[in-house]
Amino acid sequence: MTSRFDPNIPSTGPTAPSIEGAFKGIGAIVEEPRIGEGNLIVNGKEPFQIKVQWHIFGNLTPLWLTALASRTKNWVVTAYAESEGPGPKVIIGKTYEPVGAPPFTHDKEYAATITVPAGTLPEENLGDPERSGVYKIIVTAFLNADLGKPGYDMMGYVEGPIIKVEDPE
Repeated sequence: MTSRFDPNIPSTGPTAPSIEGAFKGIGAIVEEPRIGEGNLIVNGKEPFQIKVQWHIFGNLTPLWLTALASRTKNWVVTAYAESEGPGPKVIIGKTYEPVGAPPFTHDKEYAATITVPAGTLPEENLGDPERSGVYKIIVTAFLNADLGKPGYDMMGYVEGPIIKVEDPE
């Protein structure tokens, strides 16, 4: 899985300012009732959940998050599906995760669960060459900074698993 965060200011020494972020991956694609903690084949006629975790770390983290939390209360966590082969590229779900309140530590962890409604992604139809039924999932976490220039927004993304939508009947 590929992930990236911005800002990404790594430390260049023991006292150099730094702030970074990292996703811990897409933790699970989970259907209800729970078949297992992770599943790459989902029933498109049923809702499913995408669980993600990330953290912001470095010695600038308390200052940066305190400034942003004063004006922006939530991370916007959005899941996208991109068809592998013919099919749609769509937003499949969104949720909000509170930034929290000061004091912040040098390593702040977050987690979110996005529920994808039933019928959002079509399954493969061999008679319809426009639907592959296979999708790459991408999740972003965005924290809007309404502080003027330069931009202090924070955004990260994680690409991960490829799922197959299949009606088990």
